[in-house]
Amino acid sequence: MQSISGTAPGVTLHVAPSLVATYYAQYKKRGLAFTSEYERLPFNAILTVGPQVAAIPVDARSWYVMASGRVKKKFQVGSYYSHSVNKYFDTSQPANYSKDFVLSSRCDFNSYFYGKIEGHFLHGTGLGYYASTNPGGLKPNSNMLAAKIGFSF
Repeated sequence: MQSISGTAPGVTLHVAPSLVATYYAQYKKRGLAFTSEYERLPFNAILTVGPQVAAIPVDARSWYVMASGRVKKKFQVGSYYSHSVNKYFDTSQPANYSKDFVLSSRCDFNSYFYGKIEGHFLHGTGLGYYASTNPGGLKPNSNMLAAKIGFSF
């Protein structure tokens, strides 16, 4: 086991070695792209805070599939679906999974500057949303619109 000491005195996290399995595939041709990935991360950890000891078992499994295509030279559309669960716990509970279906578009204004917009349709809260920023409580389903402007050089 590997030990990691926290910033507070008397806090230690022991993590047993684990075997991560990751599989990835990608296909690109003439402006079309298809990508998928699967990852499994099983591990057991023990958190010690003073005299209190808590076991933290995890069997995280996640995967996604994505497709995108160039509609015009400067405009691209795409979609992806990502799925993440902790199989150690009851996967029918929203806190133990996250499923995200996304529609996206991107406009390359020039070779350095771009804009992107994404619509997310989320199910589950397994990615660790904050209760402090959700005063009405975490909802099992939510939608989100994200916009981004970026540049690369």
